[in-house]
Amino acid sequence: MRGPVLHLATAAITMFFSLTTPPITFSPASGLRFQGESGQVGITSPTFDERVSGVVPISGTAIDPDFAFFRLEYALDTTQADLTWIEIQAPVAQQVRDGVLGLWDTTLVADARYFLRLQVVRGDESVIEDQIAVQIINATPTPTATPLPTPTATPPPGTPTPGPSPTPLIQQPPTRTPRPDVTLQGPSPTPPVDQVSSIFPPGALRHAATTGMMITLGVFVLLGLYGLIRTTARGQLRVALWHFRREIVNPLIDGLSRWNRKK
Repeated sequence: MRGPVLHLATAAITMFFSLTTPPITFSPASGLRFQGESGQVGITSPTFDERVSGVVPISGTAIDPDFAFFRLEYALDTTQADLTWIEIQAPVAQQVRDGVLGLWDTTLVADARYFLRLQVVRGDESVIEDQIAVQIINATPTPTATPLPTPTATPPPGTPTPGPSPTPLIQQPPTRTPRPDVTLQGPSPTPPVDQVSSIFPPGALRHAATTGMMITLGVFVLLGLYGLIRTTARGQLRVALWHFRREIVNPLIDGLSRWNRKK
């Protein structure tokens, strides 16, 4: 009696989990791994064991109802049980359907067989993934054409070859080289600078600076009076006077003091 009851209980539990757990299937034709009814994860390009080089665009699909982010990784195909996975790029928090997932610069790694992995991480931290293998062949030399030797003209036999003409030697008598005359003289005097004929005489500059300061002061005074009238109308005379003294009068006094010290 216990045996049939145990078998019935096991069958009921198995049926319950088969009805409540969404199945995970794999489609070899499309390269997509499906989770539930709407979640899809898979690499469509490059294909399995494809020979690639340079910067390789990785295309595929990474969508899921509880999508958090997806990541692309690669690992060298070795005989070890645990592979060392390296990220191709930072995790992406945007779902992709039949589009470019990322770019892989294969020139940064040695030529070999690698595994390429796409992982979709859900909100509950569960992971669904797809893997393919590719062959990197960046170091294959490109054949180059060898240039042909340039033909040279060969003279017919019996043609005399002209030799060098003898050049007579002409001997010149030695001549005396005159020595330069040394003249002792002091440094050339520097002519004084005519301040009157200068483009910017100091007196005119001081006058212009004083005029500019007075005009600026007058403008600030007018602005202060205008602000004083407005603040008086609003009942804020004391606050306005304090701001006027701190922001206008004190900076002007400090500026005049510094200007007088420089002068």
